[in-house]
Amino acid sequence: MSSTLFRAATFGLALLGGAAALPFTASGASAACVVNVAGWDVLWMRSGPSTAYARIGSLPPYACGVSVTGPCAGNWCKVRWRGRRGWVSMRYISSAPRPGHCVTGVPRWDVLWVRSGPSVRYARIGSLPPAACGVRIRYCSRYRPNWCNIQWRGIRGWVNTRYLR
Repeated sequence: MSSTLFRAATFGLALLGGAAALPFTASGASAACVVNVAGWDVLWMRSGPSTAYARIGSLPPYACGVSVTGPCAGNWCKVRWRGRRGWVSMRYISSAPRPGHCVTGVPRWDVLWVRSGPSVRYARIGSLPPAACGVRIRYCSRYRPNWCNIQWRGIRGWVNTRYLR
């Protein structure tokens, strides 16, 4: 997220009084998901509890499995995600897990292609970002058991299930 866009988003949420924030219990016991981040953007992980601290990593907008490791300072908490540790604003984290499957094994610069049929020979009709969660399997192919028809945010098509967990 560019610093101008981040400041604008932070200012807009401050005006809303955090109305977009979802309730969250700061506990490392359960996994959380990233929320309120546009699909083309990222949630910046910082070295300390404010935007004044350096960016040390990022979480994709659909990431799940974020662990709050504590401590928290105001609206900022220490988190861990896929081996990375840092601080994030809790207005972008939800403790409510997303039902369904998550995309796995896809590099963060790539996508999981959704196809019109159960093989790579079929046309690409959409894509899922890496770490996307909430993917619902509708049914699987009788002849190609590792290919299933899925639905995610209005996208319907076929993916190889080795990239879902």
